[in-house]
Amino acid sequence: MTIKSDAGEILLFMYDFYVNDKGSVNPEKLLETTKWEGNRIDRAVKYLKEIRAIDIVLTMGNHQGVQHFILKKITPLGINTVEDQLEFKKNFSFEVNLGLLKFSWGASEK
Repeated sequence: MTIKSDAGEILLFMYDFYVNDKGSVNPEKLLETTKWEGNRIDRAVKYLKEIRAIDIVLTMGNHQGVQHFILKKITPLGINTVEDQLEFKKNFSFEVNLGLLKFSWGASEK
């Protein structure tokens, strides 16, 4: 996986939590769900922050290699990217079907 594709999966996960009122996404939740190494998640989250797909506040410390953060929101740019299939594929190099979200770590949502 590339940082771009990892970031796409993390964005989809955050989007799913956001639109379905499942609560907040934090480093612990990402580590528990993805089973990825912390540095891999950290790079993906910071990539999403830098491209302004998410609005987060980075705080002191880390959890298993993922810098602590508070997810304030998915930005309009992030939402538009997720909801526009062509734009999503252009940005993250894989296709998405919002009717059935599938993740490389095995979680899926209908």
